[in-house]
Amino acid sequence: MRPAAAPNRASLGATNGIVQLVAAGTRIIGPASAASVFSYSMQEGRDPWLAYYFLMTITFLAVSTSMFLPRDPCLWEEEQQ
Repeated sequence: MRPAAAPNRASLGATNGIVQLVAAGTRIIGPASAASVFSYSMQEGRDPWLAYYFLMTITFLAVSTSMFLPRDPCLWEEEQQ
């Protein structure tokens, strides 16, 4: 089964590397931004739940973005040659 993200077998490694880079970047930015929002809310005397609201907003954005993925199973199957 060939992944649908890479256009051919030669670029499969490069596609995997780019995906790993993006995943690592989000794992760095996510907790850092949540900690910054939490410290800002505590320092300015705002709602301490602001960090949770921020994380819920990010989660809803990620889920709504994932709705754009193709749902047709034939797009994920290997092409017959």
